[in-house]
Amino acid sequence: MHILTSNQMYRAECNAVERGISFPQLMENAGTACAKLIKKHFCITKENPMNVLIISGKGKNGGDGFVIARKMWEYGCNVTVMLACGEPKDKISQDMFSLAESTGVDILTYNNNLTLLKEHIDKADIIVDAVFGTGFSGSLNQSLSALAKAVNGAKAKTVAIDVPSGANCDTAGIEGEIFKADMTIAISAYKPIHIIKPRNSCCGRTVVADIGMTESDFKRLDCVTCFTLDSSDIKKMLPKRSPVSNKGTYGRALLVCGSMKMTGAATLAAGGALRTGAGLVTLAFPQSAYPAIAPKLTETLFLPLESNFEGTFAFSAFSGILEAAKNSTAVLMGCGLGFNKDTARIIHSAVKEIKSPMIIDADGINALSTNIDILKEAQAPIILTPHPGEMSRLCGKSIPEIIANPIATAYEFSQNHGVTVVLKGANTVVCSPESNEIYVNRTGNAGLARGGSGDLLAGMTVSLVAQGMKPFDAAVCAVYLHGLAADAVAAKTSMRGMLPSDVLNFLPELFSKFE
Repeated sequence: MHILTSNQMYRAECNAVERGISFPQLMENAGTACAKLIKKHFCITKENPMNVLIISGKGKNGGDGFVIARKMWEYGCNVTVMLACGEPKDKISQDMFSLAESTGVDILTYNNNLTLLKEHIDKADIIVDAVFGTGFSGSLNQSLSALAKAVNGAKAKTVAIDVPSGANCDTAGIEGEIFKADMTIAISAYKPIHIIKPRNSCCGRTVVADIGMTESDFKRLDCVTCFTLDSSDIKKMLPKRSPVSNKGTYGRALLVCGSMKMTGAATLAAGGALRTGAGLVTLAFPQSAYPAIAPKLTETLFLPLESNFEGTFAFSAFSGILEAAKNSTAVLMGCGLGFNKDTARIIHSAVKEIKSPMIIDADGINALSTNIDILKEAQAPIILTPHPGEMSRLCGKSIPEIIANPIATAYEFSQNHGVTVVLKGANTVVCSPESNEIYVNRTGNAGLARGGSGDLLAGMTVSLVAQGMKPFDAAVCAVYLHGLAADAVAAKTSMRGMLPSDVLNFLPELFSKFE
Protein backbone atom coordinates (compact mmCIF):
# COMPACT_ATOMS: atom_id res chain seq x y z
CA MET A 1 0.00 0.00 0.00
CA HIS A 2 1.57 3.22 -1.20
CA ILE A 3 2.05 6.31 0.95
CA LEU A 4 2.15 9.33 -1.35
CA THR A 5 2.62 13.05 -0.91
CA SER A 6 0.12 15.41 -2.51
CA ASN A 7 2.49 16.06 -5.42
CA GLN A 8 3.18 12.36 -5.97
CA MET A 9 -0.55 11.63 -5.93
CA TYR A 10 -1.21 14.29 -8.56
CA ARG A 11 1.59 12.94 -10.75
CA ALA A 12 0.17 9.42 -10.42
CA GLU A 13 -3.24 10.73 -11.50
CA CYS A 14 -1.59 12.40 -14.50
CA ASN A 15 -0.06 9.05 -15.37
CA ALA A 16 -3.54 7.52 -15.25
CA VAL A 17 -4.85 10.25 -17.56
CA GLU A 18 -2.03 9.58 -20.03
CA ARG A 19 -3.08 5.94 -19.90
CA GLY A 20 -6.56 6.89 -21.05
CA ILE A 21 -8.74 7.73 -18.05
CA SER A 22 -9.96 11.34 -17.71
CA PHE A 23 -9.85 13.62 -14.68
CA PRO A 24 -13.70 13.86 -14.63
CA GLN A 25 -13.87 10.06 -14.63
CA LEU A 26 -11.37 9.90 -11.77
CA MET A 27 -13.56 12.29 -9.75
CA GLU A 28 -16.67 10.28 -10.57
CA ASN A 29 -14.87 7.09 -9.54
CA ALA A 30 -13.61 8.68 -6.33
CA GLY A 31 -17.00 9.92 -5.23
CA THR A 32 -18.69 6.66 -6.16
CA ALA A 33 -16.10 4.57 -4.29
CA CYS A 34 -16.40 6.80 -1.19
CA ALA A 35 -20.19 6.56 -1.25
CA LYS A 36 -20.03 2.76 -1.45
CA LEU A 37 -17.65 2.63 1.50
CA ILE A 38 -19.89 4.94 3.56
CA LYS A 39 -22.95 2.85 2.65
CA LYS A 40 -21.20 -0.38 3.66
CA HIS A 41 -19.62 0.97 6.84
CA PHE A 42 -22.85 2.49 8.18
CA CYS A 43 -25.13 -0.31 6.90
CA ILE A 44 -27.26 2.05 4.81
CA THR A 45 -30.18 0.50 2.91
CA LYS A 46 -33.43 1.70 1.33
CA GLU A 47 -35.13 0.44 4.47
CA ASN A 48 -32.54 2.13 6.69
CA PRO A 49 -31.83 5.54 5.12
CA MET A 50 -29.87 8.14 7.02
CA ASN A 51 -29.58 11.90 7.21
CA VAL A 52 -26.33 12.79 5.46
CA LEU A 53 -24.77 16.27 5.56
CA ILE A 54 -21.98 16.82 3.07
CA ILE A 55 -19.80 19.89 3.68
CA SER A 56 -18.04 20.74 0.43
CA GLY A 57 -15.28 23.14 -0.50
CA LYS A 58 -14.82 24.84 -3.85
CA GLY A 59 -11.98 22.68 -5.16
CA LYS A 60 -11.58 19.07 -6.30
CA ASN A 61 -12.25 17.68 -2.82
CA GLY A 62 -15.56 19.49 -2.92
CA GLY A 63 -16.18 17.91 -6.33
CA ASP A 64 -15.78 14.47 -4.74
CA GLY A 65 -18.34 15.59 -2.17
CA PHE A 66 -20.88 16.48 -4.87
CA VAL A 67 -20.54 13.00 -6.40
CA ILE A 68 -20.99 11.46 -2.95
CA ALA A 69 -24.14 13.58 -2.45
CA ARG A 70 -25.66 12.28 -5.68
CA LYS A 71 -24.82 8.67 -4.86
CA MET A 72 -26.10 8.86 -1.29
CA TRP A 73 -29.35 10.35 -2.65
CA GLU A 74 -29.59 7.36 -5.00
CA TYR A 75 -29.20 5.09 -1.97
CA GLY A 76 -32.31 6.70 -0.50
CA CYS A 77 -30.65 8.93 2.08
CA ASN A 78 -31.84 12.39 3.04
CA VAL A 79 -28.96 14.45 1.68
CA THR A 80 -27.99 18.06 2.33
CA VAL A 81 -24.97 19.76 0.77
CA MET A 82 -23.45 22.66 2.66
CA LEU A 83 -21.18 24.92 0.60
CA ALA A 84 -18.48 25.85 3.10
CA CYS A 85 -16.60 28.28 0.83
CA GLY A 86 -19.17 29.26 -1.76
CA GLU A 87 -19.85 27.67 -5.13
CA PRO A 88 -17.11 25.57 -6.75
CA LYS A 89 -14.38 27.22 -8.83
CA ASP A 90 -12.88 24.11 -10.38
CA LYS A 91 -14.53 23.30 -13.75
CA ILE A 92 -14.91 19.57 -13.11
CA SER A 93 -16.30 20.29 -9.64
CA GLN A 94 -18.80 22.73 -11.17
CA ASP A 95 -20.08 19.99 -13.46
CA MET A 96 -20.43 17.58 -10.52
CA PHE A 97 -22.22 20.29 -8.54
CA SER A 98 -24.75 20.72 -11.37
CA LEU A 99 -25.41 16.98 -11.43
CA ALA A 100 -25.96 16.95 -7.66
CA GLU A 101 -28.33 19.95 -7.94
CA SER A 102 -30.34 18.14 -10.62
CA THR A 103 -31.19 15.31 -8.21
CA GLY A 104 -33.04 17.65 -5.89
CA VAL A 105 -30.71 17.39 -2.88
CA ASP A 106 -30.87 20.39 -0.55
CA ILE A 107 -28.11 22.96 -1.15
CA LEU A 108 -27.15 25.39 1.61
CA THR A 109 -24.49 28.07 1.83
CA TYR A 110 -22.56 28.50 5.07
CA ASN A 111 -22.10 32.30 5.03
CA ASN A 112 -20.68 32.29 8.57
CA ASN A 113 -24.14 31.81 10.08
CA LEU A 114 -24.00 28.73 12.29
CA THR A 115 -27.32 29.49 13.93
CA LEU A 116 -29.23 28.86 10.70
CA LEU A 117 -27.26 25.70 9.95
CA LYS A 118 -27.14 24.22 13.47
CA GLU A 119 -30.35 22.24 12.96
CA HIS A 120 -28.86 20.52 9.90
CA ILE A 121 -25.70 19.64 11.83
CA ASP A 122 -27.69 18.41 14.82
CA LYS A 123 -30.07 16.18 12.85
CA ALA A 124 -27.35 14.59 10.68
CA ASP A 125 -26.50 10.93 11.24
CA ILE A 126 -23.40 11.21 9.04
CA ILE A 127 -21.37 14.31 8.23
CA VAL A 128 -19.00 14.11 5.27
CA ASP A 129 -16.04 16.51 5.30
CA ALA A 130 -15.12 17.33 1.70
CA VAL A 131 -13.85 20.87 2.30
CA PHE A 132 -10.10 20.66 1.67
CA GLY A 133 -8.00 17.89 0.17
CA THR A 134 -4.33 17.05 -0.11
CA GLY A 135 -3.26 20.52 -1.24
CA PHE A 136 -4.20 22.28 2.01
CA SER A 137 -1.54 23.90 4.18
CA GLY A 138 -1.58 26.39 7.03
CA SER A 139 -4.66 26.70 9.22
CA LEU A 140 -8.41 27.12 8.84
CA ASN A 141 -9.68 30.70 8.93
CA GLN A 142 -11.85 31.88 11.78
CA SER A 143 -15.10 31.13 9.96
CA LEU A 144 -14.18 27.56 9.04
CA SER A 145 -12.68 26.96 12.48
CA ALA A 146 -16.07 27.79 14.00
CA LEU A 147 -17.75 25.39 11.58
CA ALA A 148 -15.23 22.65 12.45
CA LYS A 149 -15.90 23.10 16.17
CA ALA A 150 -19.64 22.79 15.56
CA VAL A 151 -19.18 19.60 13.53
CA ASN A 152 -16.77 18.12 16.09
CA GLY A 153 -19.36 18.69 18.81
CA ALA A 154 -22.18 17.03 16.88
CA LYS A 155 -23.50 13.54 17.64
CA ALA A 156 -23.12 12.48 14.01
CA LYS A 157 -20.39 10.17 12.77
CA THR A 158 -17.92 12.09 10.61
CA VAL A 159 -16.20 10.93 7.45
CA ALA A 160 -13.27 12.82 5.92
CA ILE A 161 -12.63 12.54 2.19
CA ASP A 162 -8.89 11.96 1.68
CA VAL A 163 -7.70 14.31 4.44
CA PRO A 164 -9.44 15.79 7.51
CA SER A 165 -9.82 19.45 6.57
CA GLY A 166 -7.34 21.62 8.45
CA ALA A 167 -4.58 18.96 8.49
CA ASN A 168 -1.48 19.11 6.31
CA CYS A 169 -1.37 16.00 4.15
CA ASP A 170 2.41 15.81 3.66
CA THR A 171 3.87 16.91 6.99
CA ALA A 172 1.08 15.48 9.16
CA GLY A 173 1.04 18.91 10.74
CA ILE A 174 -1.97 20.55 12.37
CA GLU A 175 -2.23 24.26 13.08
CA GLY A 176 -5.37 25.22 14.96
CA GLU A 177 -8.81 23.66 14.58
CA ILE A 178 -9.54 20.74 12.22
CA PHE A 179 -12.54 18.65 11.18
CA LYS A 180 -11.93 15.49 13.22
CA ALA A 181 -12.97 12.24 11.58
CA ASP A 182 -14.32 8.93 12.82
CA MET A 183 -13.35 7.52 9.44
CA THR A 184 -11.12 8.86 6.68
CA ILE A 185 -11.35 7.57 3.13
CA ALA A 186 -7.94 7.86 1.47
CA ILE A 187 -8.23 8.28 -2.29
CA SER A 188 -6.14 5.63 -4.13
CA ALA A 189 -3.29 5.58 -1.60
CA TYR A 190 -2.38 6.48 1.95
CA LYS A 191 -0.94 9.94 2.58
CA PRO A 192 1.53 10.78 5.39
CA ILE A 193 -1.26 12.21 7.59
CA HIS A 194 -2.92 8.76 7.61
CA ILE A 195 0.20 7.02 8.92
CA ILE A 196 2.41 9.34 10.97
CA LYS A 197 1.75 9.17 14.72
CA PRO A 198 0.35 10.88 16.71
CA ARG A 199 -1.33 13.17 14.18
CA ASN A 200 -2.98 10.29 12.34
CA SER A 201 -5.38 9.98 15.27
CA CYS A 202 -7.38 12.85 13.74
CA CYS A 203 -8.24 10.50 10.86
CA GLY A 204 -9.96 7.87 12.97
CA ARG A 205 -10.13 4.62 11.02
CA THR A 206 -8.57 5.00 7.57
CA VAL A 207 -9.66 2.98 4.53
CA VAL A 208 -8.42 3.27 0.95
CA ALA A 209 -10.81 3.83 -1.95
CA ASP A 210 -9.96 2.22 -5.30
CA ILE A 211 -10.72 4.73 -8.05
CA GLY A 212 -9.25 2.85 -11.02
CA MET A 213 -5.56 3.63 -10.62
CA THR A 214 -3.15 0.85 -11.60
CA GLU A 215 0.21 -0.19 -10.17
CA SER A 216 1.88 1.16 -13.31
CA ASP A 217 0.53 4.65 -12.52
CA PHE A 218 2.49 4.56 -9.26
CA LYS A 219 5.60 2.85 -10.59
CA ARG A 220 5.97 5.49 -13.31
CA LEU A 221 6.50 8.17 -10.65
CA ASP A 222 10.25 7.52 -10.92
CA CYS A 223 11.01 8.94 -7.47
CA VAL A 224 11.48 7.76 -3.91
CA THR A 225 8.14 6.70 -2.45
CA CYS A 226 6.96 5.17 0.82
CA PHE A 227 4.76 2.18 1.45
CA THR A 228 3.23 0.24 4.32
CA LEU A 229 1.91 -3.31 4.67
CA ASP A 230 -0.79 -5.24 6.48
CA SER A 231 -0.96 -8.76 7.88
CA SER A 232 -1.97 -10.35 4.58
CA ASP A 233 1.14 -8.89 2.92
CA ILE A 234 3.41 -10.09 5.73
CA LYS A 235 1.92 -13.59 5.60
CA LYS A 236 2.93 -13.88 1.93
CA MET A 237 6.49 -12.79 2.72
CA LEU A 238 7.27 -15.07 5.67
CA PRO A 239 9.26 -18.26 5.03
CA LYS A 240 7.03 -21.34 4.88
CA ARG A 241 7.60 -24.36 7.14
CA SER A 242 8.02 -27.50 5.05
CA PRO A 243 6.48 -30.78 6.28
CA VAL A 244 9.77 -32.45 5.32
CA SER A 245 12.51 -30.45 7.03
CA ASN A 246 14.99 -30.40 9.90
CA LYS A 247 16.68 -27.83 12.13
CA GLY A 248 19.23 -27.07 9.42
CA THR A 249 16.44 -26.12 7.03
CA TYR A 250 15.66 -22.96 8.98
CA GLY A 251 19.08 -21.45 9.30
CA ARG A 252 21.79 -20.97 11.89
CA ALA A 253 21.74 -17.68 13.77
CA LEU A 254 24.77 -16.52 15.74
CA LEU A 255 24.12 -13.86 18.39
CA VAL A 256 27.10 -12.01 19.83
CA CYS A 257 25.42 -10.28 22.76
CA GLY A 258 25.46 -9.64 26.47
CA SER A 259 27.84 -8.63 29.23
CA MET A 260 27.96 -8.85 33.01
CA LYS A 261 25.74 -5.78 33.40
CA MET A 262 23.33 -6.53 30.54
CA THR A 263 22.45 -10.20 30.55
CA GLY A 264 18.77 -9.55 29.80
CA ALA A 265 19.58 -8.11 26.39
CA ALA A 266 21.21 -11.38 25.36
CA THR A 267 18.35 -13.55 26.59
CA LEU A 268 15.65 -11.40 24.97
CA ALA A 269 17.50 -11.40 21.65
CA ALA A 270 18.01 -15.17 21.82
CA GLY A 271 14.36 -15.69 22.70
CA GLY A 272 13.27 -13.54 19.77
CA ALA A 273 15.47 -15.52 17.37
CA LEU A 274 14.10 -18.84 18.63
CA ARG A 275 10.45 -17.80 18.69
CA THR A 276 10.66 -16.39 15.15
CA GLY A 277 11.68 -19.76 13.80
CA ALA A 278 15.45 -20.07 13.36
CA GLY A 279 16.54 -23.71 13.32
CA LEU A 280 19.66 -23.28 15.45
CA VAL A 281 20.51 -20.30 17.64
CA THR A 282 23.99 -19.93 19.12
CA LEU A 283 24.55 -17.27 21.76
CA ALA A 284 28.12 -16.06 22.17
CA PHE A 285 28.62 -14.12 25.42
CA PRO A 286 31.42 -13.24 27.85
CA GLN A 287 32.43 -16.14 30.08
CA SER A 288 31.91 -13.97 33.17
CA ALA A 289 28.18 -13.65 32.36
CA TYR A 290 27.64 -17.42 32.14
CA PRO A 291 26.03 -17.88 35.60
CA ALA A 292 23.44 -15.18 34.85
CA ILE A 293 22.63 -16.11 31.23
CA ALA A 294 22.75 -19.92 31.13
CA PRO A 295 19.85 -20.65 33.55
CA LYS A 296 17.47 -18.46 31.49
CA LEU A 297 17.86 -20.33 28.18
CA THR A 298 17.14 -23.93 27.32
CA GLU A 299 17.05 -24.28 23.52
CA THR A 300 20.05 -22.06 22.77
CA LEU A 301 23.57 -23.31 22.03
CA PHE A 302 26.14 -21.54 24.25
CA LEU A 303 29.46 -20.11 23.18
CA PRO A 304 31.06 -18.50 26.27
CA LEU A 305 34.22 -16.60 25.30
CA GLU A 306 37.00 -14.63 26.97
CA SER A 307 35.89 -11.61 28.99
CA ASN A 308 37.81 -8.59 30.22
CA PHE A 309 37.85 -6.92 33.63
CA GLU A 310 34.73 -4.89 32.72
CA GLY A 311 32.69 -8.05 32.20
CA THR A 312 32.44 -7.59 28.43
CA PHE A 313 34.11 -9.51 25.61
CA ALA A 314 37.89 -9.30 25.49
CA PHE A 315 39.21 -8.71 22.00
CA SER A 316 40.81 -12.15 22.13
CA ALA A 317 37.25 -13.54 21.86
CA PHE A 318 37.03 -12.39 18.26
CA SER A 319 38.73 -15.47 16.83
CA GLY A 320 35.99 -17.63 18.39
CA ILE A 321 33.29 -15.29 17.06
CA LEU A 322 34.77 -15.38 13.57
CA GLU A 323 34.96 -19.17 13.55
CA ALA A 324 31.33 -19.49 14.69
CA ALA A 325 30.22 -16.96 12.06
CA LYS A 326 31.59 -19.20 9.29
CA ASN A 327 28.95 -21.79 10.15
CA SER A 328 26.11 -19.26 10.50
CA THR A 329 23.59 -17.98 7.96
CA ALA A 330 23.16 -14.67 9.84
CA VAL A 331 24.88 -12.87 12.71
CA LEU A 332 23.55 -10.40 15.30
CA MET A 333 26.00 -8.23 17.21
CA GLY A 334 25.58 -5.54 19.82
CA CYS A 335 22.66 -6.22 22.19
CA GLY A 336 23.98 -5.62 25.72
CA LEU A 337 27.54 -5.78 24.41
CA GLY A 338 28.90 -2.84 26.38
CA PHE A 339 31.06 -0.15 24.82
CA ASN A 340 34.83 -0.04 25.31
CA LYS A 341 38.01 -0.51 23.26
CA ASP A 342 37.64 -4.30 23.14
CA THR A 343 34.04 -4.36 21.97
CA ALA A 344 34.66 -1.54 19.46
CA ARG A 345 37.58 -3.52 17.96
CA ILE A 346 35.39 -6.62 17.76
CA ILE A 347 32.66 -4.76 15.86
CA HIS A 348 35.11 -3.13 13.46
CA SER A 349 36.84 -6.46 12.82
CA ALA A 350 33.51 -8.23 12.33
CA VAL A 351 32.42 -5.75 9.67
CA LYS A 352 35.66 -6.32 7.77
CA GLU A 353 35.85 -10.10 8.11
CA ILE A 354 32.46 -11.76 8.66
CA LYS A 355 30.89 -12.88 5.38
CA SER A 356 27.39 -13.74 6.62
CA PRO A 357 24.65 -11.07 6.71
CA MET A 358 24.90 -9.05 9.92
CA ILE A 359 22.46 -7.17 12.11
CA ILE A 360 24.17 -4.58 14.28
CA ASP A 361 22.26 -3.10 17.21
CA ALA A 362 22.77 -1.04 20.38
CA ASP A 363 26.43 -0.87 21.49
CA GLY A 364 27.44 -2.33 18.14
CA ILE A 365 26.05 0.85 16.57
CA ASN A 366 27.85 2.99 19.14
CA ALA A 367 31.08 1.25 18.15
CA LEU A 368 30.43 1.94 14.48
CA SER A 369 29.86 5.63 15.19
CA THR A 370 33.55 5.94 16.15
CA ASN A 371 34.61 4.80 12.66
CA ILE A 372 31.66 4.98 10.30
CA ASP A 373 33.87 4.58 7.23
CA ILE A 374 34.50 0.97 8.26
CA LEU A 375 31.16 0.19 6.58
CA LYS A 376 32.88 0.64 3.22
CA GLU A 377 34.90 -2.49 4.01
CA ALA A 378 31.89 -4.69 4.82
CA GLN A 379 32.08 -8.21 3.43
CA ALA A 380 28.33 -8.91 3.67
CA PRO A 381 24.96 -7.12 3.81
CA ILE A 382 24.43 -5.18 7.04
CA ILE A 383 21.27 -4.10 8.84
CA LEU A 384 21.57 -1.29 11.41
CA THR A 385 18.76 -0.88 13.95
CA PRO A 386 19.28 2.49 15.70
CA HIS A 387 16.91 4.47 17.85
CA PRO A 388 17.09 8.28 17.34
CA GLY A 389 19.89 8.69 19.91
CA GLU A 390 22.05 6.08 18.20
CA MET A 391 21.15 7.50 14.80
CA SER A 392 22.33 10.89 16.01
CA ARG A 393 25.73 9.44 16.85
CA LEU A 394 25.90 7.73 13.47
CA CYS A 395 24.96 10.66 11.22
CA GLY A 396 25.71 13.76 13.30
CA LYS A 397 22.18 15.18 13.22
CA SER A 398 20.46 16.20 16.43
CA ILE A 399 17.78 13.97 17.93
CA PRO A 400 15.03 16.61 17.33
CA GLU A 401 16.10 16.83 13.66
CA ILE A 402 15.87 13.06 13.29
CA ILE A 403 12.49 12.79 15.01
CA ALA A 404 11.16 15.63 12.83
CA ASN A 405 12.20 13.89 9.60
CA PRO A 406 12.98 10.20 10.20
CA ILE A 407 12.24 9.09 6.63
CA ALA A 408 14.77 11.43 5.01
CA THR A 409 17.36 10.71 7.71
CA ALA A 410 17.16 6.93 7.34
CA TYR A 411 17.06 7.03 3.55
CA GLU A 412 20.02 9.37 3.25
CA PHE A 413 22.17 7.26 5.57
CA SER A 414 21.17 4.03 3.86
CA GLN A 415 22.10 5.37 0.43
CA ASN A 416 25.36 6.97 1.58
CA HIS A 417 26.67 3.94 3.48
CA GLY A 418 25.18 0.99 1.62
CA VAL A 419 23.36 -0.56 4.59
CA THR A 420 19.75 -1.37 5.44
CA VAL A 421 18.55 1.03 8.15
CA VAL A 422 15.80 0.31 10.66
CA LEU A 423 15.23 3.67 12.35
CA LYS A 424 13.08 2.87 15.37
CA GLY A 425 10.35 5.19 16.58
CA ALA A 426 6.59 5.68 16.76
CA ASN A 427 6.60 4.86 13.03
CA THR A 428 9.70 2.74 12.48
CA VAL A 429 11.25 3.38 9.06
CA VAL A 430 13.10 0.74 7.02
CA CYS A 431 15.34 1.76 4.09
CA SER A 432 17.49 -0.33 1.77
CA PRO A 433 20.37 0.93 -0.38
CA GLU A 434 19.00 -1.23 -3.21
CA SER A 435 15.50 0.25 -3.31
CA ASN A 436 13.77 3.57 -3.90
CA GLU A 437 10.88 2.40 -1.72
CA ILE A 438 10.81 3.17 2.00
CA TYR A 439 8.76 1.11 4.43
CA VAL A 440 6.89 3.00 7.16
CA ASN A 441 5.49 0.80 9.93
CA ARG A 442 2.06 1.27 11.47
CA THR A 443 2.07 -1.35 14.24
CA GLY A 444 3.31 -0.91 17.81
CA ASN A 445 2.52 1.36 20.73
CA ALA A 446 4.08 3.30 23.58
CA GLY A 447 4.41 0.13 25.65
CA LEU A 448 7.49 -0.64 23.54
CA ALA A 449 9.22 2.45 24.94
CA ARG A 450 11.12 0.31 27.39
CA GLY A 451 14.60 -1.19 27.64
CA GLY A 452 14.77 -4.60 26.00
CA SER A 453 12.25 -3.99 23.19
CA GLY A 454 15.02 -3.32 20.69
CA ASP A 455 16.89 -6.47 21.73
CA LEU A 456 13.81 -8.56 21.03
CA LEU A 457 13.36 -6.91 17.62
CA ALA A 458 17.01 -7.53 16.73
CA GLY A 459 16.64 -11.21 17.63
CA MET A 460 13.52 -11.54 15.48
CA THR A 461 15.32 -9.85 12.57
CA VAL A 462 18.40 -12.10 12.66
CA SER A 463 16.11 -15.12 12.79
CA LEU A 464 14.35 -14.17 9.55
CA VAL A 465 17.63 -13.37 7.80
CA ALA A 466 19.04 -16.71 8.98
CA GLN A 467 16.02 -18.43 7.41
CA GLY A 468 16.93 -16.97 4.04
CA MET A 469 14.98 -13.74 3.78
CA LYS A 470 16.60 -10.75 2.11
CA PRO A 471 17.74 -8.16 4.68
CA PHE A 472 15.17 -5.53 3.73
CA ASP A 473 12.25 -7.99 3.69
CA ALA A 474 13.39 -9.56 6.97
CA ALA A 475 13.61 -6.16 8.65
CA VAL A 476 10.16 -5.13 7.40
CA CYS A 477 8.54 -8.35 8.62
CA ALA A 478 10.29 -8.26 11.99
CA VAL A 479 9.30 -4.65 12.63
CA TYR A 480 5.67 -5.30 11.67
CA LEU A 481 5.36 -8.48 13.74
CA HIS A 482 7.15 -6.99 16.75
CA GLY A 483 4.69 -4.09 16.79
CA LEU A 484 1.68 -6.31 16.12
CA ALA A 485 2.56 -8.56 19.05
CA ALA A 486 2.95 -5.48 21.26
CA ASP A 487 -0.47 -4.21 20.19
CA ALA A 488 -2.07 -7.53 21.09
CA VAL A 489 -0.34 -7.61 24.49
CA ALA A 490 -1.33 -4.01 25.25
CA ALA A 491 -4.95 -4.80 24.36
CA LYS A 492 -4.96 -7.71 26.80
CA THR A 493 -3.05 -6.01 29.60
CA SER A 494 -1.84 -2.41 29.26
CA MET A 495 0.85 -0.32 27.62
CA ARG A 496 2.12 0.84 30.98
CA GLY A 497 2.53 -2.60 32.48
CA MET A 498 3.64 -4.68 29.48
CA LEU A 499 7.24 -5.91 29.30
CA PRO A 500 9.39 -7.02 26.35
CA SER A 501 9.23 -10.53 27.81
CA ASP A 502 5.41 -10.36 27.55
CA VAL A 503 5.76 -9.57 23.85
CA LEU A 504 8.26 -12.41 23.45
CA ASN A 505 5.93 -14.88 25.16
CA PHE A 506 3.04 -13.84 22.88
CA LEU A 507 4.94 -14.58 19.65
CA PRO A 508 3.85 -18.26 19.38
CA GLU A 509 0.18 -17.24 19.52
CA LEU A 510 0.81 -14.42 17.04
CA PHE A 511 2.50 -16.72 14.52
CA SER A 512 -0.48 -19.09 14.64
CA LYS A 513 -2.30 -16.45 12.59
CA PHE A 514 0.40 -16.55 9.89
CA GLU A 515 0.53 -20.29 9.25
